[in-house]
Amino acid sequence: MTTLLWDVYAHCYDVVATLTPYRKMVGELMGEVPDRPRRVLDAGCGTGNLTAAVRAKNPVEIVAVDASEAMLTRSRRKNAGIAHLRADLNGDLANVTGEFDVILCGNVLYALADPARTVALLKSRLAPGGRLVVTTPRAGAGVRAILGEHIRDRGVVSLGRVVVPLLAVGVINTRLLHSPAHHFLSRAELGAMLGTERIRTTYSGQAWLAVYEHGRAGETAGR
Repeated sequence: MTTLLWDVYAHCYDVVATLTPYRKMVGELMGEVPDRPRRVLDAGCGTGNLTAAVRAKNPVEIVAVDASEAMLTRSRRKNAGIAHLRADLNGDLANVTGEFDVILCGNVLYALADPARTVALLKSRLAPGGRLVVTTPRAGAGVRAILGEHIRDRGVVSLGRVVVPLLAVGVINTRLLHSPAHHFLSRAELGAMLGTERIRTTYSGQAWLAVYEHGRAGETAGR
């Protein structure tokens, strides 16, 4: 997906954050972040929802990066005082320096040119004992299950005020989910890429949540 389309997406994306499955997914991600980490990298921060959530963990420092300036603008509004850098995860992240105790990568890998390369790069930026926490859509993912769970939890009336932006998100997601350029990984593929078996489903079963811990027995530093 082009940066321009991500910029457009930035203006309607946060409607997704009103859905209960999204909120549950964020909660599961935060459950993998230890309290008071020294440095946290939100790799592909989007509109800053994970950055905002991780602040409750009282980290010493958070760095949020994204390739879309429109996404970064929205994240900055939510996360005043947090360092934001424009950086393409398809690149070498040369302007993102140092090691991190936690790296979050929420629903980003599928849209990268070479997700295995980016995963290897992110793993190389972990401090000893650091964690890389990833979510990424499964093959065949769709919005029907997500909306269905939200309606069961909150009722269909709760969607009344967000129907229009949800339609816009639906159009963009349809393009994403049917693009041959994107990578929808199996559990085995994701496990091999990260070098971990700590993988489960999240987001109404439409995404994987995986955790790699640097130096943990049975987890490998390479691809």
